[in-house]
Amino acid sequence: MRWRSWILNLSLFLLLGGILPSFGTAAELVDRIIAYVNDDIITLSELNERTNALVAARQQNPFLREQELSLEEMRHSMLNRLIDERLASQEISRLKISVREEEVDETVARIMKENNLTQETLEAELRTQEQTITDLRQQIKEGLEQRKLVSREVQNKTVITDEMVEAYYQDHLHEFEKHERWRIQDIYLPYYPDDTPEERARLRDLAQQILERVRAGVDFGSLAKNYSQGPGAEAGGDMGYFARGELEPVLEAAVENLKAGEVSPDIETTRGIHIIKVTEVDKAPPKALDEVRESIRNSLYKREVEFRYREWLSSLRERSYVKIVDETSPQLQKQ
Repeated sequence: MRWRSWILNLSLFLLLGGILPSFGTAAELVDRIIAYVNDDIITLSELNERTNALVAARQQNPFLREQELSLEEMRHSMLNRLIDERLASQEISRLKISVREEEVDETVARIMKENNLTQETLEAELRTQEQTITDLRQQIKEGLEQRKLVSREVQNKTVITDEMVEAYYQDHLHEFEKHERWRIQDIYLPYYPDDTPEERARLRDLAQQILERVRAGVDFGSLAKNYSQGPGAEAGGDMGYFARGELEPVLEAAVENLKAGEVSPDIETTRGIHIIKVTEVDKAPPKALDEVRESIRNSLYKREVEFRYREWLSSLRERSYVKIVDETSPQLQKQ
C-alpha cells in the first residue's frame, strides 16, 4: 500500500517492519554488541532484524529484486545505515529537536485519508506486518524528527539559482524534446496460425524480393498496393502518423533512426513481416524553459539536498567515535 512507502521515504531510512527468524544456529542466538557509536551501541539482533526485513522487502518488491546484492552486502549496507541512524538520532537529541503528538496525529490521519483506511483497517494491515499502531506512530515520530534535522542542517542552506536551472536546461535539452512523430507507409505480409514452415520461408523470400525492388527504385506505394495485406494497402501502405510508444517496440526500433524517404529492412514479428518507409519526420522543438523551470528547480533541489545530507553525515561520522567490533564478520568492518 502507498502508506508503507510514504513512511519509508518520510524517515529517509529503511524503517521496515516484519521480522523473519534470526540468522545462524541456536548456539549463536546470544546477543552481542557489533558496533559502538559514541555512547550508543548496535547489537547483532538489531542488525539481523533489519537485514531480515530488507530480505523480506526484496522478495515482495520487483524493483528491489533487480538490485543484485548478496546477503553479506545487505548486512554491510544495513550496518552502515544503522550507524548513520544512531548519529542522526544523537544530533536530534543534542539539538533538542522534537515532534508534537499533534504532528504525529496529523500524519496518521493523512495516511488514512490518502489510502481510504479506517482505524480498524489500518490496525489490521499493521498486524499483517507484525506491528501495532504504537509502532507506526513511533516510526512516524522518528521520521518527522529526521525531516526537521535535515531541514535545519541541509535544506535551509540549499539554494538553487536561476543560473543553475538555465545551465541544466541548456546542457540537457534532449530531456525536454517533445515526442517526435513519423508518417509511415507499410508493406505487411501476415503469418497465419496454420502456416507450414515452408509457407513462412516463401513469405520471407517474397519480402526480400520486394525489398530489393524498393531499393532498385520501384515506387513503394505501388508495391504496397500489390503485395501488402495491411489496413493501408489501398492507400499505398500509408498508415498516417505515429508518435513514440504507439508502434510495436520492434517496429519503433526499426524506424526511429530513419530519415524521411528511407526504408527499413524487412522486420519479422510474431504476426508477420513488415517493410516500412518513413515519409515524414515531425520533430517538435523542445519545451520552453518557462514550461519546465520549476520541475528542473525541484529536481536539482532534491539532488542537492540528498548530496549535502550525505556529506553532512560523512562529516558527522568523521567527528564521532565509531567502532565495529564484530570479529566474526570481517566484511562488516569495511568503511
